[in-house]
Amino acid sequence: MSPITRFQVAATVAAMSLPDALVRALVAFPEEIHGQPLDLRTRWFLTLLRLDHVERHTRTVQQQREDFEYADLRFASEPSGVDITAIEVPLAGRTLAARAYRPRAAGPAAPPSPAMLYLHGGGFATGSPLGYDGLCSRLVREGGCVVVSLDYRLAPEHPFPAAVDDAVDTFRWLRAQANALGLDASRLAIGGDSAGGTLSAVVCNTLDANECPALQLLIYPGTDIVPDTASRARYARGFYMSMAHVRWFYDTYTPNHLDRLDPRASPMRAPEVGRVPAIVVIAGLDTLADEGRAYANRLANAGVDVDTYEVSGLPHGFVSLDRILPSASLAVSEMCRRVRHRLSDR
Repeated sequence: MSPITRFQVAATVAAMSLPDALVRALVAFPEEIHGQPLDLRTRWFLTLLRLDHVERHTRTVQQQREDFEYADLRFASEPSGVDITAIEVPLAGRTLAARAYRPRAAGPAAPPSPAMLYLHGGGFATGSPLGYDGLCSRLVREGGCVVVSLDYRLAPEHPFPAAVDDAVDTFRWLRAQANALGLDASRLAIGGDSAGGTLSAVVCNTLDANECPALQLLIYPGTDIVPDTASRARYARGFYMSMAHVRWFYDTYTPNHLDRLDPRASPMRAPEVGRVPAIVVIAGLDTLADEGRAYANRLANAGVDVDTYEVSGLPHGFVSLDRILPSASLAVSEMCRRVRHRLSDR
């Protein structure tokens, strides 16, 4: 872990706690961009980003992983109100680690619960379940489901399609173990953000109808590696995830460029999309916004029940900013409410 990164993260956390009056005097980001109004705290966060001149994609893979987790643990909410258990997922030729999140008040006689297999973000090369403790605990408390967060294999040690294989096989394992784990096999969802959203979509496009999840939660997913879109150009720099970093992620995950045409890497290219009800979350200030919208439209045109939740004025990665950005926390609450409605309230 770089001392510079530690200092930058600590300084950002401290700066985000300054009073509004002082922030108004210091903020240097417009109140509106591309038709999207921005609240004061988001403008301040984006102002602070302009002071960070470190090109993250030029650091080593290990440094990036440490940086990613360190920032997540300080920018995202802390876990609360849940019991967290480390579990192992035995699969063919490998055993993967995972973290299970359950309501703290749940007793041994509790009825089978809806559940979600969660796949973390991080560009297929960084990220970990530990960095998502806060979000997963909120999905439990506010989304009304047990969460199993998978530590799937990462590139470059394990390039495409290793993460896809891990996601597909783990969902099958979770369904097979549902009764033993106290889960309702008819209400098993899959979800993830960014790279994890991509993997979730691929799982839904891969599994047979009798194996598929009851719901897919796709949080600002990448859905097609190849094309240049307007949002990729518009938000290429200065909005928390740069396009240069996106390209590094794709180069690391799919060093063979022909793999980028594979529907398991670019789910938009699937001949048919899985008919799994979907919640598609789009961040307005995101390089991946256009492909998220395109995929939501693709699902809807295929007759899938799609709930598109577009969060205006927030950047990619906002689900991991809910400790320091009140607007991000409100958006996570609304997302969880929609999950609860689909899995628990029906």
